[in-house]
Amino acid sequence: MSLERLEIEGTFNFRDLGGARTQSGDNAVRLGKVFRARLTDRSRADMRELGIGAVVDMRDIGERSKLPDTLDGLEVAHIELPVFEDHFFPSRPMSVEEMRAAAEATGMDLSDRSLERIYDLMITHFGHRLAAVVDTVADHCGTGVVFHCSAGKDRTGVVGAFLLDLLGVGREAIIDEYAITSTHLSGGFLDSITKNFADAGISGNLAATATAAPPELMHEVLDRIETDYGAASANGIGVGGAGKGSDTGRIAANRAGAGGIGTGGAVEAYLLTHGMDPSTPQRLRECLLEPAAEA
Repeated sequence: MSLERLEIEGTFNFRDLGGARTQSGDNAVRLGKVFRARLTDRSRADMRELGIGAVVDMRDIGERSKLPDTLDGLEVAHIELPVFEDHFFPSRPMSVEEMRAAAEATGMDLSDRSLERIYDLMITHFGHRLAAVVDTVADHCGTGVVFHCSAGKDRTGVVGAFLLDLLGVGREAIIDEYAITSTHLSGGFLDSITKNFADAGISGNLAATATAAPPELMHEVLDRIETDYGAASANGIGVGGAGKGSDTGRIAANRAGAGGIGTGGAVEAYLLTHGMDPSTPQRLRECLLEPAAEA
């Protein structure tokens, strides 16, 4: 799997999600179909050359309004799918009092913007949005799709990890793909977003928040999902707690696809429970897997 970033003008972490082998070694993720990124208004020419047909913007309204995707002249589907449902970065920064009121109303304390807390909230409260993004990637992978957030590492990193898991890629390769972001996001990237992050209300250690992609954090996310949903996967439980005897249960347990492709594991059970289209794992595998070249 190539961990190199693509040289797209104005970007720092634009990467092809393809290239990784599945755990069986028989298949590999097809290149040139799904990309993860942070976009800028200078990315258009390169996106046209890559043949990208859809852009999935996972940012909140407060982020999009300050740095909107500039896609003029490109024939692409532009899909706004804010993972945090505009709670983290609303149209204007919230005061401490407003954050306190929001926490009481939603059960989400947004005052802690540490990476650990951001990931915890994402997995606990926004699984349905992550599932929707995965569905959307499956809808558009045939024509080329890029998904992105502001830094292209946290929301983007979790979705990338989930996609690779659904495709049957092993844990270590998933972690490597996630963690290489810290290498790509340094220097010029941090300089370019300092003001934007401050405007969006991100406080604390900006360097850590903006550039860190610690492997142990993604391990914790995947371990948590395995703990909470591994049994459901083993028992074929998907949406609504369906068991092995139901259609959904069979999908959750047996979505390995033709020839044993895929995992049907805890990530799949998590996403099914949060509303993922049951056909999505197989659609992704049919679109994105190909026989691996001989080593």
